[in-house]
Amino acid sequence: MGVDLFFVLSGFLITGVLLNAKDYSLRGYFAKFYARRARRILPPYLLTLLAVSIVFGVAWSRHWYFYILFTNLLDPLHIPHPLAFSPLWSLAVEEQFYLVWPFAVYFLSERRLAKLAACLIVVAPMLRGFVHFRDYQPVYTLTPFRMDLLAVGALLCLAYRHMPAQIERVGPKLGFLFGFSGVAGLLILEHNGISTGMNTRTGNVWIYECTLFVSLGVMLWALSGRYVGALQWRPLTYIGKISYTMYLVHRGVLELCTTHLDKRAAAIAGLAITIGYASISWYLMERNLLVHDRKVKTFASATA
Repeated sequence: MGVDLFFVLSGFLITGVLLNAKDYSLRGYFAKFYARRARRILPPYLLTLLAVSIVFGVAWSRHWYFYILFTNLLDPLHIPHPLAFSPLWSLAVEEQFYLVWPFAVYFLSERRLAKLAACLIVVAPMLRGFVHFRDYQPVYTLTPFRMDLLAVGALLCLAYRHMPAQIERVGPKLGFLFGFSGVAGLLILEHNGISTGMNTRTGNVWIYECTLFVSLGVMLWALSGRYVGALQWRPLTYIGKISYTMYLVHRGVLELCTTHLDKRAAAIAGLAITIGYASISWYLMERNLLVHDRKVKTFASATA
């Protein structure tokens, strides 16, 4: 559910960034976008690969080519890899989205972009229903089966740009309606013994649709600006700043802790180590890269 919400949020934010950059030349549009994405994604990612290699070994490097944009193929193809790399599938989905979506945003009008997003929202659950695999991993990790989440975020971004007041007004009610419907659907599916692990066509369609509804409900509530004080709580916003690196390393840290500690102690130690590692990464590396990004943006605005 957390990853699903992140995909919707990512589709929303990246679409907004790209739409705001359409005034650039074609070269400037793509160069600035991919340079920013590379500065944000690559350094912590490469550092994670290095850290996991030191702790868990380098056997994974025999399949190094999957770690360039295609880590979401590791589980579907049953390629051996450290459990520490399990979260990387969602990063590959994001990267594949970045390869395609900037072209759609630049070359399509907003009306046609909205139609494309709506089409993707319809096609993804159809693919999950019609295309069946021996296990659930391909449907869970491959971009064509998860693209409806990113498309929902993109469509929500387009709607919010043109009618922010309406969304802010109806956001709490619509958010509750979508969220309640999604949770109710998940409870009904659970009551009938349907889970992602069962790999049924019904589950592959409706479990993901329910989590999409919940994620959309959360986004609508947040965009309304009402009752969102908790989201501005300083410890929570700090976790938000370092969350990318936390996500990258949390599984490896937990694996390491559970080999030496009982479950509860491992959870506490794992959380502390994950936050500590991500904080060091933020202050020594990531923050400086983002400051550089802002300086470049400020200079470009001043000389325009």
